[in-house]
Amino acid sequence: MTEQAKDVYESRLTVGRERFLAHVVEHAINVGRRSADDFVRNFPPEEIMQRLGDRPELRAEILAQTTGLKARIAVKKTWQSAAEDLRIALNEAETDAATIVSAFHPDDRVRFLDHGRLWSFIIEGEFWKRTEGPAGKDKTSAQHLAFMLERALTDALITHRDIIEGISVAEIAARLPKAELGKIIDGALAAGHRHTPFTESDLWAALTAAVLVEYVPLRLVWERVIQPKIAETHGYVTSSPESTPAPGSLSPDPEWVEVGGSTASSVSTEVVSDDDFE
Repeated sequence: MTEQAKDVYESRLTVGRERFLAHVVEHAINVGRRSADDFVRNFPPEEIMQRLGDRPELRAEILAQTTGLKARIAVKKTWQSAAEDLRIALNEAETDAATIVSAFHPDDRVRFLDHGRLWSFIIEGEFWKRTEGPAGKDKTSAQHLAFMLERALTDALITHRDIIEGISVAEIAARLPKAELGKIIDGALAAGHRHTPFTESDLWAALTAAVLVEYVPLRLVWERVIQPKIAETHGYVTSSPESTPAPGSLSPDPEWVEVGGSTASSVSTEVVSDDDFE
């Protein structure tokens, strides 16, 4: 991962789609894209404690950290009583949203809360459509989107091919400045000199998520990669045919050719030819 997209903890969840969700929720809060207040608004004390209905030790741990109640007493409480105590503490400013979120471990959020609701919390406000006005795109939104791409690769939710084909070589070439495009061409030529294939993973290594989100519109990355290949493929949302525009629809260019089709679960074997960058 790039320094820009590093997370502050490492999930111990064993399923890739769950690790991804835990990391993305935590990253959204850590970079300030979402706030602890946003989280508690989406998941109030009553819902948190009900979801932890059969885990009294976790309810007690949250109560101990947020209200100061002794753990051996808190563990005896029903979820309804625990929810009432946490709500009173919140209303009376004896605790706050940040303390509640801190006490609710990122992995446990994913273990016990609804995944669709967590995804809705992440995307609330459609951050990929935000800009800073004439100066350009919102930097926090771009950072978060880059993190999502790299985290999805780490957790094997997508492949390098999914990203490159989703955006398309034509779109990437049209958006990148000459200096960044030159790095990719140099890589392709070097592979040719070594008589080795230049694959999507090689292209990605030269491109990087940070560069992609800097020059390619965030909306395009979202609609062609995040929504169809992550959110829909891995069940965070219901699939919608309208969500993904046809590749090349924003800036068609007959001089550029896209890499062949693939699915999100395919192994990257497609070779990116030197001709794609001539």
